[in-house]
Amino acid sequence: MGTLAELSGRYVEEAARLKVEIRVREGRIPQLDEPRRRAAERDLAMLRQMLRETREVGDLVRHYYDPAYWRDERYIC
Repeated sequence: MGTLAELSGRYVEEAARLKVEIRVREGRIPQLDEPRRRAAERDLAMLRQMLRETREVGDLVRHYYDPAYWRDERYIC
């Protein structure tokens, strides 16, 4: 297990990977038939949610020890 700074960097890296995957999948949608298109759009919605949450948690970890930083109640106990 690394430091929170290292962990924060991993979240940034994962967010970048998710963003690339979203772009790749968005590019494939026009080529799909209707049932596969709907499934792909559901998958994209999930990936976008994962991207948003990855960024939010990464931001929380990055500022964990900053007393002035507002912490999102969804990610703390």
